[in-house]
Order: sequence, then C-alpha cells, then structure tokens
Amino acid sequence: RGRMVKAPFAPEELKCDAVICTHDHLDHVDIDAIPLMNKEDMLFLAPTHAKQTLLSCGVTHYAELDVGASYDIGSLNVTAVYACHSVPAVGVLIRHGERVIYISGDTEYDKRLEELSGKNIDVMFICINGKLGNMNVKEAIRLTERIAPRVGVPMHYGMFESNTEDPRKYTSRLDNAVALEYDKEYDLEELLRNV
Repeated sequence: RGRMVKAPFAPEELKCDAVICTHDHLDHVDIDAIPLMNKEDMLFLAPTHAKQTLLSCGVTHYAELDVGASYDIGSLNVTAVYACHSVPAVGVLIRHGERVIYISGDTEYDKRLEELSGKNIDVMFICINGKLGNMNVKEAIRLTERIAPRVGVPMHYGMFESNTEDPRKYTSRLDNAVALEYDKEYDLEELLRNV
C-alpha cells in the first residue's frame, strides 16, 4: 500500500496489554494487521467511531476512548484529549509516575489544543505532515512552543510517500526537539537528559 518502510515486526509478534487507536483510519486501525494479532489478552482503546471496525477485526476486549475517558493500565494512566481531524479522533495523555507523554494523534491546529500547556508534558509527539487533516510543520512548531514540553518529537511522516514531510523542518527550528530513528528503542529518561 505504498509504504516507505516495512513494519518493524509481524502482527503475530506483538505482545502488549493495550493497543491505542486514536481514530478510524487505515493507518491507525490496521484492518490487515489486527486480525492476525493474538488479541485474547489485549485491550483495544479507541473512539466510539472506531468500535465497529475493531469488532469486525475480531477484537473482543474494547473500551471507548472518547475525549475525557481515562483508564489505568498497569502503572500507566491513559486519558483521551481533544483532536480536530476529518473523523472523530482523540489525542492521548499517558502518565507514568510523574512523567507525562502527549501523543497528538492526527489533528489540525486548533486553539483548544493549547489547553494542554498546563499539563507539564515531558514528551510531545506531534504530527507535522500538513495533509489529510493534520497540522503542518509551522503549526506544529507553534503548538510545541505554546504547550512547552521538555521534548518535542515530530511524527506522521516517513511511512507513505504521498503523505510525508521532512522532520528536520521541525527539529531545526526548536532547541528541544528530536527526530527519533526508525526501529530503535529509546529510554525516556535518557531522551529527556539529552535534549
């Protein structure tokens, strides 16, 4: 389907407690991969709009992740926050102890996103591709400056040729930004120390 990189592992190899789907688009609810996953012990969190797609993929453990919903999964807390996309979508705040990670999901720039500025976000994963209902690099930089995370990480690029962007356009404009390498494991504390 026009992928620029191969998947880092096969769906059957995924072992996790929960899968978070921010909205019902094929690159976020993969209808080819989900049926192949060993889903028996996985909780799938997604907006109500995605529920039927997930159930049709054989998901049996589903929880609604609409704006404001919050779940404790082991030592993590996952909370859905506002996103402005072409279908009902959410961003996600993930808390572990005192650490807070924000994943924008797919979203256009919207002033309501700036309300996250008081959440003491450590790492902010922000879409930058500027296509198909997502903010562009300039908007992502502006939102990063408003929210003021310790580290900004660009995302939603480098997977599909028709829908990508150069992450250096984001990282070169911010002192606290870093582009992560594909298929490399990162330690959160080390990432925070090095930026």
